[in-house]
Amino acid sequence: MTRQLKFRKRILAAMLAAVVLGGGTIVAPISADAASATDYNVKAAPYNAAGDGIADDTAAIQSAINDAQSAGGGVVFFPKGSYKLSSTLEITGHNVQLEGTGKGASVFLNKGEDAVIHIGTGTGQTTHNKVKNLTIDRSVAPNADIVNSPSYGIRVEGARFTTLDGVNVYNAAYGISVGVKGNTQLNTQFVTILNSNVMTTGSMQPTSVFPGANIVFWSGADYKLSKTFVEPTNIGVLMEGNSNGINIDSTTVINGAAFNYGIMSVGNGFARYIVNSILENAHHQQIYIGGESERVTVANSWIGAGDEEGTTTRIGILIESGARKVTIADNRIGDQQLQGIFSKGDNVTITGNLLERNVVRNRLNPANCMSCDSLQIEGGKHVIVSENRVFSDFDRNGIGLYDDGARKLNYYIVTSNDTSESGSGIQDAATGTSKAVANNL
Repeated sequence: MTRQLKFRKRILAAMLAAVVLGGGTIVAPISADAASATDYNVKAAPYNAAGDGIADDTAAIQSAINDAQSAGGGVVFFPKGSYKLSSTLEITGHNVQLEGTGKGASVFLNKGEDAVIHIGTGTGQTTHNKVKNLTIDRSVAPNADIVNSPSYGIRVEGARFTTLDGVNVYNAAYGISVGVKGNTQLNTQFVTILNSNVMTTGSMQPTSVFPGANIVFWSGADYKLSKTFVEPTNIGVLMEGNSNGINIDSTTVINGAAFNYGIMSVGNGFARYIVNSILENAHHQQIYIGGESERVTVANSWIGAGDEEGTTTRIGILIESGARKVTIADNRIGDQQLQGIFSKGDNVTITGNLLERNVVRNRLNPANCMSCDSLQIEGGKHVIVSENRVFSDFDRNGIGLYDDGARKLNYYIVTSNDTSESGSGIQDAATGTSKAVANNL
């Protein structure tokens, strides 16, 4: 009761605090950060969690969370320890912060399915919840049936203003899951993931497996992924369905061994941005932009491969037919087995990129890919290719322009590109109308 009264006093003080600027009043927002880091210590009375990795601490920790929720919010603190769970920790209230001591404090679920931590109600909206400096794991391998028995590290759905800061996640089909799969509503919004690691190594299991995706955005809008390291075995980051307004910034998606996809944009979501990031070693594509995606931007990033030999299907960026309003700008793309950029979309702008040593599958045998160009356009309309530099000893052409079966390449401008150190330079084999291919080297 004393803790609850102290927290209510802090809430009242925060509501009364104001800063007067130019005659206006700005009221300080209420969030989980307003509370002390010792509000609800899971090892202290009345909770008395063991944190020894042996005793089941589920009831003790959930009780601390429930008390924080009943008080209107607070910090549930995890001192150094390993906290064993037999079921999911549920946050369904507001202003609750789960805070640990980094890798020194871990919570692990003793089953191969379900979420370790679930934030939200699925249908309603919880607000201003946070997980900070906490390690999320499980002591058994995740269930391989990710359709009927999926596993999650942290699952956020039906929640707004959620922050995951400094979390380490291991052993799940989906490391961090945001939104409700198949949902078309905005019942999940404003989720920020930063300073985190979603990894295959270093957990309780010898080999962690992410058969789904390390981080997945199913639906909703207004998401930020920043300064995070992703080590995938299947997909690094998946943007699916009606998930919109996603900003991926300063994020690394890489594994020492080849995996399937780095970042995927599929479904009918729009306004997805990938900037200032590093992507390497995907088995198929470093970035895949599916046929329903709209307003996707990839900029100022390194898109490469750690091993030159790699796999025979590796492409830097693949833009499928039907994708629209895609911008690929100021990236460095190299060491792909096939194309550096392969576009079949509409309203595509490719500008200011440096493409070096792609189509390396031809390094030992030029006959490996007779139809691969470092920058290849097939079909589509309203395409601009400008101010790119392409150099490769292996490709057929630096830039290739073609129809795609019945889909002609129409309304395109190719100008101010330097292909003087690649293949046969620029090959314009498209039969569409309204085109300008000029002032290239």
